[in-house]
Formats: sequence, C-alpha cells, structure tokens
Amino acid sequence: MILTLFFISICGGFLSGFLGIGGALVIIPLMLTVPSIIGVGVLSVKIVSSLSIIQVFFASLSGVIIHKKNSFVHFGTLFFVGVPLGISALIASYFSKYFHNNIILIIFALMVLVTILTLYLGEIINKKNNRVESNENLDIKSINPNKKLLLFLGFFTGALSGTVGSGGGFILIPLMINFLKIPIKIVVGTTLGITFIGSLFGSIGKLASMEFDYRFIIPVVIGSTLASQFGAKINKRTSPIVISYTLQAVLIVSFIQILVKIFK
Repeated sequence: MILTLFFISICGGFLSGFLGIGGALVIIPLMLTVPSIIGVGVLSVKIVSSLSIIQVFFASLSGVIIHKKNSFVHFGTLFFVGVPLGISALIASYFSKYFHNNIILIIFALMVLVTILTLYLGEIINKKNNRVESNENLDIKSINPNKKLLLFLGFFTGALSGTVGSGGGFILIPLMINFLKIPIKIVVGTTLGITFIGSLFGSIGKLASMEFDYRFIIPVVIGSTLASQFGAKINKRTSPIVISYTLQAVLIVSFIQILVKIFK
C-alpha cells in the first residue's frame, strides 16, 4: 500500500505543479480505485480525503516556489481568494466527518462536472468573440480583478474543497481564465498559492476531526513534493493550449472514475 500511494502521489504532484490543481482531482479517484485493483487493500473515502488534502498541501507549497521564481504568482488575487478559502475550508473539513461517504463523492463529482462545463462554456464564448489567447500577453502588474468577487469565490470554493479534501484549484482555474481574464500561466501559479492556503487550513480541520491514517502520510508527502517542482518547471516551457487541453483531459477522466466509484 505504501509503495502504491507513493506512485499515486508522484502522479498527483506532477499534475499539481503543471496544472495548478493541487492534485486532489487526480489522487482521490486513484486512491479509491488503484489499491483494490492491484490487491493491496482498500481505503475509505474519508481516509482518502484526509490523505488528499495533505498531498495537496505539500505539492502546492513545492510547486508555488517555482512559479514565484517564474513571476507567475499574482499576490493580490492570492490574498483575496486564499484567506476566505482557507477559513471556509477549515470549517468544512472539520464537519465533513458527519457526511456519508457517498455524499462526499457526489459533491466531488458535481464539482468536477461544473468545472468541465465552465471550461467549455468559457472557450465557446472566447472563440465566438475572437478572444482566444488574447490575454496571454497581459502584464501581471495590470491584473486587477473585482475584490468582492474574489472574496465570494474564496468562501464558496473553500466550503466545497474542505468537504471533499481538495485544495479547490481545479474549480478556480476555469473561472479565473474565462471570467476574470487572467493569463493561464499566472492562473496556474496563483492558484497553487491559493491551494496551499486552503489545504493548510483544511489539513488542520482534518487533524481536528481525527480522520488521518498516519502510516500513509510520509509516502504521500515525499512523492508529491518531488514531482510538483518538476511539473512546475515543465509548465514554464509548455504552451497555454497544451496546458488547457491537459486540464480538460484530466477533468474528464477523473469525472468518469468518480462516477464508477459512486455506482459500483
């Protein structure tokens, strides 16, 4: 089981640094399915949720260091989304112990579905208005989104992400790209910073609710931390279109895996 979690965390960590999603989108479905498939055991939804938020914490911290060096972090957006997200994630992660496992999975599936629809809707609108990649050359100093909208976005995303054990990055990315019109590489770097704050508070809530299996934390931390920095470095060399299509593919595959788990 420990070796299995290590390799799953490498996968989640790489995609965390590359896409800015924290990694929960990938590792939650994998942790729920892979161990039983290869015969090393079964993890409950709540244990997976707790391990996931620990993985997100270390992966996002590791990845955001590289993105900051690349000047892909907008600190104004990070603060106005990250702080309310962290507070609501703390509360939601603690009370998530009262939710049935299937309820948590259904919430997670709905989050992924809404993210997919938001991503595609934004692309359709941008193509219709000939705005595809028009904001990719926007200077980071000129970015000034509505602060009230950012606060609402943080509280709402934190409540959902704290419940399921994610950092909330995969929800924020399409919203920030398509509706706040922030360049995708700055979105990825900034979202990792926001995810770090959310997962920090979420981890505290999970610890308080006593839903951890401490035997599995070390392989999750090592795998995700090493891989996240590598993913962040690859992000700098990758075109925005490739990043966008990779995110879409990961969302669709994860959604299918979650549905299979719910109806199994």
